[in-house]
Amino acid sequence: MSAPLTDTGNGREQALLRRGVSPRVKGIRPCERADLPKVASLYEFVMRSGTRNPPLGLAQYFERTFFDCPWADPEIPPLVYDDGSGRIIGFLGSHVRRVLLDGHRIRVACGGQLVVEPEARTSAVGAFLFRAYLGGPQDVTITDGATENLRRMWAASGGETAPLKSIAWTRTLRPMRYGGDYLLERLKRPALAKRLRPLWKGLDRLVPGAIKSRLRPTRPQTSAEPLTPRALLELVPFVTESLRCYPDYDEPFLSWLFAEMAEMKSRGTLVRSLVRNNGGQPIGWYVYYLHEGISQVMHVAARRGAIEDVLDDLLHHAYVNGSAAVRGRLEPQLLGPLSERRCVFSFDGSTLIYTRSPVALGALLSSQCMLARMDGESWMGHHTEPLA
Repeated sequence: MSAPLTDTGNGREQALLRRGVSPRVKGIRPCERADLPKVASLYEFVMRSGTRNPPLGLAQYFERTFFDCPWADPEIPPLVYDDGSGRIIGFLGSHVRRVLLDGHRIRVACGGQLVVEPEARTSAVGAFLFRAYLGGPQDVTITDGATENLRRMWAASGGETAPLKSIAWTRTLRPMRYGGDYLLERLKRPALAKRLRPLWKGLDRLVPGAIKSRLRPTRPQTSAEPLTPRALLELVPFVTESLRCYPDYDEPFLSWLFAEMAEMKSRGTLVRSLVRNNGGQPIGWYVYYLHEGISQVMHVAARRGAIEDVLDDLLHHAYVNGSAAVRGRLEPQLLGPLSERRCVFSFDGSTLIYTRSPVALGALLSSQCMLARMDGESWMGHHTEPLA
């Protein structure tokens, strides 16, 4: 285990060296609660409005997700780069998850929210923060939706790209509305999409009946009810019985997670469903954001042989509630069932993995691993929510 970055003198220098950072990089230290107003100001300027005046809720949101999460780990904190005068010119977020690998608990660090003052980018502040984070005591480091520049830095540090987890799947339900929303999403015009949706709804009514019938999901032979933390925990042993690697959920974490996810209103309405078969037996679950445009799937899991039924329940629920399309991240066990349900696949930004353990890397890249979008930070609202 690496020594903490808060060591002083020679101890601090040795800790930095273990993390792959030159001792001359003296500005890197763990983020503290008192730093969050400055962090929020930097993040607001670089990633949100371009001003130095963040909404009050942004610092509070960072506090809840970085420090108040039941799984927050003081040994794997978010990092800041202090320029020596008390000014924070760089920040790297950290979200720690507990995972079971071959029955043993490991710590998985999810790196996110890397921001650097524009004038400091030529000083490699971001690269130093990145290398310091990779050198922490976690067993595995992951990130979702990485840019090509970050992927190159990751590869240069010995990290790997997870090919399947870098692919998104999409199931079209209403083609005209989905096409319009998709185009404006790429153009970053969500407000215009909202105004034009009534027009697209009208155009969808003109789609030939044969095409509508082909796009309509199969009516499921299942029933669904709200998914509670306890119900999920009771089903986990059956869903994971053939897996080597999966989250070590507990009730406090799931309660915190579901409450935080539900607050992300810009993504839609959070739907958590426990799915039962005709005999009333629980067979799986799904968690997704229902949206009249593109609904985003955060987790879908099932007992062996039941994933098709759970997917049918999910797609049908989105269809009858007016969604234009459903999108999620590809997982190995979903490839065949999604292909059979007329889903299309596309690159969605690299999912990156860094670990010193060949055993852990092999498990994470295999079909025996269950780590979904819900288990990372891609659902978070630091850049999408008003947070007023």
